[in-house]
Amino acid sequence: MNRTTIDIGGPVSVLEYGGAGPLAVCVHGLEGSAYNWSLIADDLTKTHRVIAPDLVGFGYTEPAGRDVTVEANARLVADVIDHYGGPALLIGNSMGGLISILAAGQYPDRVSALVLVDPAGPVAEWSRLKARTALTLGASMIPGIGPAIVRKYRAKRTPEEGVMESYEFVAADPTVVPAAAFADALEIAELRRNQQWSPDALANASRSIAPYVLIKERFLQALHKVTQPTLLLHGTADAVVQRETATWMARQRPDWSVAYLDGVGHVPMIESPATMMEVFRTWERSLLQRS
Repeated sequence: MNRTTIDIGGPVSVLEYGGAGPLAVCVHGLEGSAYNWSLIADDLTKTHRVIAPDLVGFGYTEPAGRDVTVEANARLVADVIDHYGGPALLIGNSMGGLISILAAGQYPDRVSALVLVDPAGPVAEWSRLKARTALTLGASMIPGIGPAIVRKYRAKRTPEEGVMESYEFVAADPTVVPAAAFADALEIAELRRNQQWSPDALANASRSIAPYVLIKERFLQALHKVTQPTLLLHGTADAVVQRETATWMARQRPDWSVAYLDGVGHVPMIESPATMMEVFRTWERSLLQRS
């Protein structure tokens, strides 16, 4: 693994995991980073050249005057693909899944296929939305005071406490998270302590997701622009994006392949990387057989 900085309308920090074959670009979620893919990267490099950018406003990629919205980061992903030579398989988690959908629809010549891992999408059943989920995701979106809420939350916790609370939120069983993944997340949490722009970036990115979560028609427009082969993966124990949301997506796109990972939460590539890759390999083989 090599961390490098590329210039595509501004500096972008990228993890180059190596490998040979078609390009695979891994797109992290809200408050995530390129490190989120480290547990599946070695396996993926057996058949792909794997890279993972820190999106604008996250990890080591400063906004530097750039937008941090999902639309802007979809353009960034397309530019990253151009830089490395596409088209590319996009693998996106949570917000990164939504960004991947937008990139595939807006820049179809750059994207060969999609793997959507618990992607952000419309709330399917408001009556079943957990209070903690609404508070955690909604607080930073509040106009004017969102960044202040983020700063106050972080100030009251050590980086270690923040990472543990994060994994308790996104993982069905935080005890299965490997020490290496915890260490990577801790590095990013400590980095954010010195990034004055980080709370604003989080708030602005969160607000850009909101229309796709709150307005089904807005999300459907993006969903139906996707023409590439797509695998939708979803953990049955995801407390962030409802399983019913994935089921609804699958009904809208019956041409997609869908797999549910039993007992897994919001970040399968961290909680159950071997199972996720097994499902991916089966789907990938089916694509090759059809071609």
